[in-house]
Amino acid sequence: MDFQNDLLTELQYAELTGRNVRSVQRERSQRIGPAFIRIGRKIYYRKAAIEEWLIAQEQSQPRTRRAV
Repeated sequence: MDFQNDLLTELQYAELTGRNVRSVQRERSQRIGPAFIRIGRKIYYRKAAIEEWLIAQEQSQPRTRRAV
């Protein structure tokens, strides 16, 4: 397994999701968002963990009621 290609930094994850780093940090402190890895002071996210979390967030469109 090639860990260097599988891990994203906190900044890379924020850019990938179109948010700033502070938002990502806030979500992590609130324990929402994908699983992460802490190595020393650095935070990393596995690409697979991000994908799994995004799939879990998927919501179907509610059906609209037709007028009778």
